[in-house]
Amino acid sequence: MFIDIHTHIAQYKQEEIDNIINRWRLSNIITVVSTGTTVEDSIISIELAKKYPDILSGIGLHPSDIKDTWKSDLVSIEKLVDENVVMISEIGLDYMPDSPLKKIQIEVFEAQIEIAIKYKKPIVIHIREAFEDTYKILKKFNGRLPIGAVHYFDGNYKEAKLMVDLGLYISFAKTLIRKDYLKDVAVNLSLENIVLETDSYPQYFKKNRSRWTEPKDVSMVADELARIKKIDIKDVSYSTLKNSYNLLGVKD
Repeated sequence: MFIDIHTHIAQYKQEEIDNIINRWRLSNIITVVSTGTTVEDSIISIELAKKYPDILSGIGLHPSDIKDTWKSDLVSIEKLVDENVVMISEIGLDYMPDSPLKKIQIEVFEAQIEIAIKYKKPIVIHIREAFEDTYKILKKFNGRLPIGAVHYFDGNYKEAKLMVDLGLYISFAKTLIRKDYLKDVAVNLSLENIVLETDSYPQYFKKNRSRWTEPKDVSMVADELARIKKIDIKDVSYSTLKNSYNLLGVKD
């Protein structure tokens, strides 16, 4: 059994969701987190969590989706926090050329960490071309930083260890299957520091619908982790379930 700690199920068409859920249930995926990237996205995630017992809701403002209304959006995000919300996600920094201003991204990131602290929620962090600033910000919250995970991890072992030392999990996705440097990270990282995800979202750029990544594929990530660490898949299941439950604050 496995948990997918990070997806964008809220972005799929409603008519697709039941079939996606059926496929992950057949693949022994017992829980899937629907993360938020905007206020609207976050509201849908909450509604999905209310409707389906194996969906949990994350809410947040993705750094690439920050709008001119970000101040009021932060207020709206905080107002959404209730018993249906298990994490503040997806938050972080994205320093691609077409991303919002770094100064605003940092302010929004720090504000959402404060929301997580206030309501005792874990965080899931997006990092793209912004490791140094992300690490500096997280260090500022030393002693107060909530438990969390670096999602879709795409760095080296040194970076992974720095995040683990802050009390964060490293979340591997299907890139683990393709990228040798991630295999090196996974081999050297203790299983107790690892969670799994797919980062699923509607992949309209793929003409063949069957090739879209879905939460069912988290089992592929688990298989690869077991292979490269030369351990039984049952050990991967046990440890990543335990870690995910700890991250989510859910009793197993």
